[in-house]
Amino acid sequence: MRSGLENKTPIAAYDEIEFSEKDKLELNAGYLLRRAFKRARKHMLDRINDLNLTPMQTSALHALVENGPTSQNKLGRYIGMEPGNVHGLVERLSKKDLITSRRDEQDARHYVLELTTHGKKTANEVIPLRYLASEDVLAPLNNKERERFLELLLKLT
Repeated sequence: MRSGLENKTPIAAYDEIEFSEKDKLELNAGYLLRRAFKRARKHMLDRINDLNLTPMQTSALHALVENGPTSQNKLGRYIGMEPGNVHGLVERLSKKDLITSRRDEQDARHYVLELTTHGKKTANEVIPLRYLASEDVLAPLNNKERERFLELLLKLT
């Protein structure tokens, strides 16, 4: 399908695109969520810098504290990680002696992940840092705005 803009210079083509104030990039939900994510990630990285962990690794530790031993598949779904990437995450956490993997007693085809003693100690360090990073992100908002913002995020997810 031809738009009629193919033979025009880029500037001329853009001059013919009409959009209103509400169509501006800076008001686009995806764009704003991406910027908020980058800000949240920076705060998290600043907080966990000395622990030699990634934000996703801290999410996995936190999830295992909240949910107890779980399957690799459930862990990935819980922390919102693509299935193809969970295996690498588990390998890296295992190499750091933060988690172990054992056969599921109910179904030997599956493995259960659980925190090691070192993993529990590290989780106890990292969970408060995750909370502080979240507080850093929400700092510009008052308490009522924070509650509403988190409610809306939950609704979107």
